Amino acid sequence: MLKPARKYLKNSLRGTLILNRGGCDWLNPEACSNSVSMLDDVEAIKMIDRGNMRRMISSFPALFKEAVTLSRGLSLPREYKNVKEIVVCGMGGSAIVGDLFKDLSQRMIPLHVSVVRDYDLPLHVDESSLVVAVSYSGNTEETLESFRQAYERGSRILAIASNGLLEKACLKLKIPFLSIPSGYAPRSALPLLFIPLLKVAEEIGFPLVDDHELAEAYRLVEEYNSNLIPESPFNQNPAKQLAVRLYEKLPIIYSMGHLKSVALRYKDQINENAKMRAMWDQLPEANHNEVEAWEKIDFKELLHVVFIDSRFKNPYLTESISQLVSKIEREGVGLSIVKPLGETMLEEMFSAIVLGDWVSYYLAIMRKVDPAPVRLISELKEKHDERTRYSEKFEEWLCKLSRA
Repeated sequence: MLKPARKYLKNSLRGTLILNRGGCDWLNPEACSNSVSMLDDVEAIKMIDRGNMRRMISSFPALFKEAVTLSRGLSLPREYKNVKEIVVCGMGGSAIVGDLFKDLSQRMIPLHVSVVRDYDLPLHVDESSLVVAVSYSGNTEETLESFRQAYERGSRILAIASNGLLEKACLKLKIPFLSIPSGYAPRSALPLLFIPLLKVAEEIGFPLVDDHELAEAYRLVEEYNSNLIPESPFNQNPAKQLAVRLYEKLPIIYSMGHLKSVALRYKDQINENAKMRAMWDQLPEANHNEVEAWEKIDFKELLHVVFIDSRFKNPYLTESISQLVSKIEREGVGLSIVKPLGETMLEEMFSAIVLGDWVSYYLAIMRKVDPAPVRLISELKEKHDERTRYSEKFEEWLCKLSRA
């Protein structure tokens, strides 16, 4: 059972989102009747969503639960406990889990965490570093190269993937490997890739959350997700409401603290699912540069700002956020403030992510694009692979190690 304090989920869904802070009143169904009708037509949604991204987003709670079970089987060698840092290597939908883990860990444990989205590891990575190679497919070129460099530097290594060359390399080199289920788009496999990182921290002596906190987060996500699916009508569905406000706009997404990378997740999901542009930044950093862009606003009718708030934000941020919100409102720019559900940082993070994933999905539906395919990403990868033949070179490296 959910704690009594969480029962507001069923009766006050709009508590997760403050709408209509500037801009037009999208909560008036007459102002957006066509979009509302489309988002409440489940059969029409299915016709657009031919790749069934709906199933993948709906599976978030199930993948959360499965990831917890898989993580319990993870056991790292004793020498992995004496490391100076955790370095998460990945790209795209696999890298965002490293960002989320970093944001959460900075507030909870004294161990340094960094994220590498590149071929080359920083020079500080050495034999006292724990390098976690994360690639849903197991074949991401940049991650494989980081893995190779980590091995040659004598780093402690763990890989998380569904299969691919990462699995093959770990088996040959006797490196710990966590196999996760295949069959999902990497961006929708976030729980499978993120939850194991929590277990990694626990295994080396720096637990971030306990089993009870994970169980509570799962229950919240499961219930909240059920209120965001297509069958949930517009007037009870915050994801549909926010999507309608962002439709035909350029979203500018801000957040802070342990939710900084959640704002990046929103941008990435809007890019990949809705095939549309979005911008993001973090506070208080934006107050030292980007805030000047609000002095003279171009194309203000095309902008919509989303603030992802947190009850855990630094108190010094409250006033500066209030000033920025007031400035945006005075300029007549559309503004929505997301208030994530939850009583812990982890719960806030997951409830905000689930909301954002559905928002990006409904934007795709309104734009009448199938959210599942990522044609341009696939084309770029294929052309690059034809030129570099990196996977062949990686396998050659593996064979040389085997013969040595």
